[in-house]
Amino acid sequence: MSRKKYDVILRLFQIMPAVALLHILIFQFGIPSQTYQAFHYPVYTVYLFFFILSLVLLFILIKINETKPEQLGFVFLVLISIKFALSYIFLLPVLQDNTESAYMEKINFFMIFIAFLAVEVVLASRLLNKK
Repeated sequence: MSRKKYDVILRLFQIMPAVALLHILIFQFGIPSQTYQAFHYPVYTVYLFFFILSLVLLFILIKINETKPEQLGFVFLVLISIKFALSYIFLLPVLQDNTESAYMEKINFFMIFIAFLAVEVVLASRLLNKK
């Protein structure tokens, strides 16, 4: 495994665990435990879900970059759309709940989604800008 080739995946392994740890610590000390315990998905499960999706997305982008680099942007848009659909399916039980903890969980979920999306966009732009 060439380090330069998989540099974007190494960056994902560097950035997101630190963000996840910070987020989990904020939840442990900043939010009442009864609210957190009423969540349908624990925070680490949501991070794991998005981390796996991001790894798959980045591996596919690296393979596409090797074979057809001119198609990389289009493939990225398709993969992000698929990721959004899978995220919606994953979040569906929470969306059907109208409790106060479900409201907090929805905000939490979309914050994590946006964080991973931002990291993926930055990492994908690095792949696009390699000459």
